[in-house]
Amino acid sequence: MEKNTLGFETLVIWKSFLSQNRKIYHLIIPEEHVDWDLIRQTRRAMISVGLNIAEGYSRFYPKEKEQFLNISIASLQEVQACLLIILSLEPKRIDVGTLKVISEDLEILRRQIIGFKMHIRTKSDQ
Repeated sequence: MEKNTLGFETLVIWKSFLSQNRKIYHLIIPEEHVDWDLIRQTRRAMISVGLNIAEGYSRFYPKEKEQFLNISIASLQEVQACLLIILSLEPKRIDVGTLKVISEDLEILRRQIIGFKMHIRTKSDQ
């Protein structure tokens, strides 16, 4: 097993995460009459995506790396669910078109993470 010589910061999935995190953060800016807990939960779930990418990258065994990436994928689903809940509770808060674009971007990130998992698995089988 080779040691990682570059940090997680070089990963495409990390860079994609940073881009999506910025979009989510600016999309749901707290206002006076808003469920702050739901906004905080959405942001925490998105942060969890990145933290699990970083932590998984540092793991030595492929199965461990994959487990952290699985958690990242689950956290992406949580973000999506939170955004849909916000939309259902406050339809004027999130533009449906914007939500559709963000959902598509989150799906791209999910597929990138799955692709990275497959890369890890293939590399470990060699």
